Amino acid sequence: MNFTPRLFRFGAVCALLTALTTLVVHVMPNLRSDARSFEQQVDLRLNSLYLINRWVVLFHCALVVVSMFALGLPAVRREPVAVIFGFLAFACFGFTEILRTAISIFAINRNGRAVYASAVDPATREHFRAFIESYNGINDALFFIFYTAFTVGLICYGIAFLRTNSSMSQLGILFTVWALLNLPGWIDAVTGSELLGRYFEWVGPVFQPIARAYVGVWLWRNAGWAAASVAQSWQRFNSLRA
Repeated sequence: MNFTPRLFRFGAVCALLTALTTLVVHVMPNLRSDARSFEQQVDLRLNSLYLINRWVVLFHCALVVVSMFALGLPAVRREPVAVIFGFLAFACFGFTEILRTAISIFAINRNGRAVYASAVDPATREHFRAFIESYNGINDALFFIFYTAFTVGLICYGIAFLRTNSSMSQLGILFTVWALLNLPGWIDAVTGSELLGRYFEWVGPVFQPIARAYVGVWLWRNAGWAAASVAQSWQRFNSLRA
C-alpha cells in the first residue's frame, strides 16, 4: 500500500475547508435565531440560509472524517490502539451527525413541515405537528452520541499525539485542550441542562476554526514526513508477516 505526500496534502485541504465550514455551521444559525414559535420553525423549510446550513453540515462531517484519517496515520505505529479507536470515534461522530442532519432535511422539512403547512384538515395538521415535535427527543439522543463520539476522538488523538514525536506532541496539546473545552457542553448534554455550556459557546465559532486551520497547515507542512513515517510502518508490518 502506497501512502504518498499527496494523500496528506489532500487531508490538509479537507482540514482547512472544515475551518470554513465550521464558521458556516456555527454562525449561520444566528441569522434565524428569531424563529422561536412552531409556525416560524415550519417556515424554515423555505429559508434558503437554513437549507444551505443543513447541506454544509453534511459536507463538513465528511471533511472532518477524511482529515482525521490522514492526521492519525503517522501515529498508528507508535499508538495503534489510541489512533484506531480515536478514528472510529470520529467516524461515529460523522455518521451520527450526517444521519441527524439528513433526518432534518428529508423527514422533517420535506415531509413533516411541508405536509403540515399544506394540510387543511385540523386532524392532519395535529398529527404532523406531533410528528415534528417528537423529533426533538430523537435529535437530542443523536446529538448526545455525536458529541460523545467527537469528544472521545479528541481524547484518543490527544493521548496518541502526546506520545509521538515533538512535532505531533504540539497537536497532542491542541487536541487535549479541545477535549477539555468540549466537556462542559457534553455535561450539559448528559444532564439536559444549560449550566456550563453557555460559558463556552465561543469554542464553536472561534476556537474550532483556528484549531482546524492549524491542523490543515500542520498536515500540509509535514506531508512528506507523514508519508515516510507511514511507509516505514507498512514496511515493518510486511516484514513481520514474511
